[in-house]
Amino acid sequence: MRGFQSTPGDSRSMLLRAAGIAWLILISAATIINHVSLSSLATQTSASAQGSQVVALEARLTDLSQRLDALLKLPVALTQARYETDSKTLEQRMTAIEIGLEQRLTAASLSSLETRIDQLTTRLDKPNQTTPVPVHTRVTYPTKPTQTANLPFTVMGIELRGGERFLSILPTGTAAFSEMRVLRPGETDSGWRLQAIDGQTAVFQRENDGQTHRLTLP
Repeated sequence: MRGFQSTPGDSRSMLLRAAGIAWLILISAATIINHVSLSSLATQTSASAQGSQVVALEARLTDLSQRLDALLKLPVALTQARYETDSKTLEQRMTAIEIGLEQRLTAASLSSLETRIDQLTTRLDKPNQTTPVPVHTRVTYPTKPTQTANLPFTVMGIELRGGERFLSILPTGTAAFSEMRVLRPGETDSGWRLQAIDGQTAVFQRENDGQTHRLTLP
């Protein structure tokens, strides 16, 4: 039997086969390394994405917390009953202010004196009437106007405005009630100064000679 002898062709074939096997091993190793690297990168990417989501959720939670705190600090909304009560109170206060302003109008404002003048005219036309028509007003009128020869006007009565007393006067010889005006202590009309209103007595002083005249009010 003849022994085995390798030829140059067989050696080349073995080298090629060994080179092919080595190449396959390198490719397999590279594939494994790439797979491991990709897996690690995917893990890192997933962790990074989760971290971003956590940060975003924390930001939203902080924003919601701040909004809730702001809402809790707002005043409590009014109920319908509270709203109606407050509106009614405000309306009453505005009405009281309007009434107070009307009570402070001057005598020259005829619109605010129309009712008072009508009542006074009725009483003057019926001097014998024992029971006058009730007048809901702060002005006190006499049954007949108090007339004096020394004063150039007729004292019609006392009027109370804002806690201060005034005299309602009408120039002598004037029948038009639109000429009626008020006089407060310290003011002068037709040369006569109203010094004071003492109870039911009005004290006048003539400016040219200082003569004093005391008039009893009804």
